[in-house]
Amino acid sequence: MKKKNKFIMIGAALGAITLFTATAFAYSPNTQGYDAFKAVLKANHTSGTAIESATFNGNFSVTVDGQTVLKADGLAKMGEAGGEHNVSGDFDFTLMGVERNASLYSSGDDKVFLVDRTHDLNYQVINLNDEHAGDYREWSDEEFQDRPMNKAEEALLDFMVGDLKDNFSVANLADGSKTITVDISKEDIPLPIRLLMDAASAEERVGRAHAPEAHAGWEQLRQLPFFQGLEGIDLEAQLPELTKDVAIEHVRLQMTVDANNEVQSVQGELEVSGKDKAGITHRVEMEGAGDVSGINATTPDAYDPAGKSVEMIDAATFDDRS
Repeated sequence: MKKKNKFIMIGAALGAITLFTATAFAYSPNTQGYDAFKAVLKANHTSGTAIESATFNGNFSVTVDGQTVLKADGLAKMGEAGGEHNVSGDFDFTLMGVERNASLYSSGDDKVFLVDRTHDLNYQVINLNDEHAGDYREWSDEEFQDRPMNKAEEALLDFMVGDLKDNFSVANLADGSKTITVDISKEDIPLPIRLLMDAASAEERVGRAHAPEAHAGWEQLRQLPFFQGLEGIDLEAQLPELTKDVAIEHVRLQMTVDANNEVQSVQGELEVSGKDKAGITHRVEMEGAGDVSGINATTPDAYDPAGKSVEMIDAATFDDRS
């Protein structure tokens, strides 16, 4: 797979960790705005210049019943040097008022350093060899294929969009780039999407019920100072499981693309309502954004262990986790 595909995949993932509304996004449009949106899907992104390095920046927040539960942001630099894939990144989050800051440095497949900036502690992950990292790399290198939307997929998209084309708009910018926006209210969301929401909610509940217990190695990680202070937060109480009358109240996604229809940034908002097992109604709002910059002009930061006390985390202790 071309290196470019890896970065497209990472960028797409960044947009997706922002909201999980790909279904709603695909089912909604406007004549010019919708045509611009489809042009992005139909563009042949594999034909351009290969991306050797880039910087990705993103943020995400979750609000439940007007109270901010989670705020997170991060910046990652990725590039290749000496035949190795190098990554560096900073991420910060606040979960129910508890703030944490960390950094990651990776060189190749076997050199990974984690820095707990909140407590000024340093870790190196060892035994992260092909046996532990190979599955993901094999999938990303060989199985993921970035390709434009074909005619059959376009026809299906047009059919399912129906009369919602007016929900798309486009603004053409002076430099040849454009900003595509889709804004959908509860009244506009068609029945198929509401049915998919119900099906997804049911599937998630089944998955939770059959989720395996955490491996002992993960329990050890939870004892690290980075996680202390977080264990007392009752996420089930703060993030109620919506089991009935789940509905998308509002979706807004905005995407900026360059003159070649390459995605430069994505931002969005999703508002969902529903009732928990006790019949109490909740409203969950999610907002996020991500952008890519420094294409072929990014150098990942390098970790310098000099003068630092570095504790080892053995990846081999996570074997056989399920």
